Amino acid sequence: MTADHSYVDLRTTPYRGHWLLAEAVRRAVRPGGTVFEGGCSSGYFAEVMVDDGYVVDGAELDPIAAEQARAICRTVLTGDLSTMDLDGLADAYDGMVFGDTLEHLSDPVAVLARLTPRLADGGSVIISIPNVANWAMRVGFLFGRFRYTERGILDRTHLRFYTAKTVRHMLAEAGLEVTDLTASVPVPIVGWRPLLAAAHWIGNLRPSVFAYGFIITARASGTPAASTS
Repeated sequence: MTADHSYVDLRTTPYRGHWLLAEAVRRAVRPGGTVFEGGCSSGYFAEVMVDDGYVVDGAELDPIAAEQARAICRTVLTGDLSTMDLDGLADAYDGMVFGDTLEHLSDPVAVLARLTPRLADGGSVIISIPNVANWAMRVGFLFGRFRYTERGILDRTHLRFYTAKTVRHMLAEAGLEVTDLTASVPVPIVGWRPLLAAAHWIGNLRPSVFAYGFIITARASGTPAASTS
């Protein structure tokens, strides 16, 4: 995977991906806990977690973005998650966050298996990942359309594509058990919170179809979740 300086902006609209990811971290990780963010970019989401009181370490492929993230994170390693030296990280983290990162990796299972031994007992992995089985994708596939784009589910830098079922399988291969899966169902242009909440509720009736992406919390198989109180 090559470095890419064109990152998305933080989107704080309720029920959108970043908002749901932040909510998932708050539910899964104890207040004041330590978090590792894989693919932290310039630190824009790490800043949300730091503002929430978490201590955040990160890793980023792009050295320019990594340098920006160092102004926010305690530690930022630069390099490929699959091969970088991990000695600069803490021995244990209460949470690990991968926001729209795993789909860019050639072997996400190997990366998770490499990193999750540094997950504290009862710690959680929180990820966001696109849903290739979204209804709009299904319609396109029906008509033979599979065109890469600059952004979105078919982003040209994506190496892996997941559905609700296959992302569970991928995490299970890495020794992780899904404890929560929430659909992100964005409504373009709309900012009225009641409508956003309604779309979120309806979309989560059939997340495998309506989700643009999933926000997933998982923990090591067979381990109880840590208390966040």
